[in-house]
Amino acid sequence: MQFIYPKIIESAGLILVSPVHNYNITAIMKSFIDRLYCFYDFDDERPGNWSSRLGKQGRKAVIAAVGEQIGDEESGMNLALKAMRLPLEALGYEIIAELSVTGVFKKGKVLQYPESLNSAESLGKRLGNIVKDYKTTDFPEI
Repeated sequence: MQFIYPKIIESAGLILVSPVHNYNITAIMKSFIDRLYCFYDFDDERPGNWSSRLGKQGRKAVIAAVGEQIGDEESGMNLALKAMRLPLEALGYEIIAELSVTGVFKKGKVLQYPESLNSAESLGKRLGNIVKDYKTTDFPEI
């Protein structure tokens, strides 16, 4: 993460994509999100107030999940997206789009879903256009 933190600080946009495993995000995605905890500041009194050093800077994000079962509710898709959305929002990101791709299990099968691939590409371009003029003025310490 020491190599990734500077990239996160410098960037205005973030895209998180996770397969759905056991009705939620993968352990690797959860670990990545947990490692963003260093961007929070907490009051000494517990429980207490907190803030994010990434907050109030206009940061945007796109989140996506890919899963085998059809439908968002029964497949865990909603839970997986929520598991990415809530921490990013707490860190100060505005989620500009969410994408769920269902019915995909085998490696490469997503290629049979051109509408999903087109949506993913479109969302990436949209995020890029929104953040293209972003300038970070105040880098938070890690």
